[in-house]
Amino acid sequence: MDKPPLNGLIILDKPTGAPSNRVLGRLKHLLGLRGRRGGKAGFLGTLDPLATGVLPVFVGKATKLIPIFEGLEKTYRATLMLGRTTDTLDAEGKVTAEADITGIETMAVREAVMSFEGPMEQLVPDFSAVKIQGRPAYKLARKGERVAPRIRTVRMTGLEVEDVTLPHVTFRVTCSAGAYVRALVRDIGASLGVGAHLTALRRLDCGGLFTLENSSTLEQVEHRASKGDMGFIFNPADYLPRFHRFSMDEAKESYLRDGRTVPLPEGTGHPLAGARAMALRPCGTLVAIGKVVKFRCGGWGFQPDTVVV
Repeated sequence: MDKPPLNGLIILDKPTGAPSNRVLGRLKHLLGLRGRRGGKAGFLGTLDPLATGVLPVFVGKATKLIPIFEGLEKTYRATLMLGRTTDTLDAEGKVTAEADITGIETMAVREAVMSFEGPMEQLVPDFSAVKIQGRPAYKLARKGERVAPRIRTVRMTGLEVEDVTLPHVTFRVTCSAGAYVRALVRDIGASLGVGAHLTALRRLDCGGLFTLENSSTLEQVEHRASKGDMGFIFNPADYLPRFHRFSMDEAKESYLRDGRTVPLPEGTGHPLAGARAMALRPCGTLVAIGKVVKFRCGGWGFQPDTVVV
């Protein structure tokens, strides 16, 4: 008999040295998801091999929820090295230029970092996952093919220089979706006239929802799963604080599975019209997300757009 499908959210503390896709593959192996009914899994926000930290992974039908969270800001702690640039903008790339940093003062470094607070136009790195005619830019760059420049409007907030021990500088930053810390480091180095590249990166949280405090390492997942303890798999409903909540019985759940609108209890008033909402089982398990609608004949209903059971 097939095992019941796993559904939910796992917040991984990604290790360094492996691409996010490889880490996801190892997680699926640990949970026995390969070849398993409902064995899908996907992550929110790619982390480069060099990077560590918060990597939210959605399992089973909960993968349908990933688009809801894609616009979250992300907070990082980053360390750069001044005086050396690389083709990938980080320590894994080939050195492309070196410069003497003699004369660079700590105050000038701090001012350079802080000058990037706020909105800015950012040139997307050649070595990135951005698709160009259906192909990731990094694959073109590795082959030496020209990558057309791409500019994004991004926002940097909460910039804080934590340590300056030249040639290294450690700082904290919160980035809007689509921003690259590697590119920020490149621009900081350019502003000082000596270049720079990223040497370490740790994601501290995503949108204040997914944090290191509620994350698990792969080793912790393996240890707990081997004992049948699945407490590291969270209910996605707990991470949708701005959604209105409605409890649904089994009869209504069957309608939701078919994509049908179900009536809400009396007293659901006009202020909720069009509001984002979620339907839960009495035990709290997320059934579907959708919106509140008004019936033509009167009364209110919940219209699902994503069913996750």
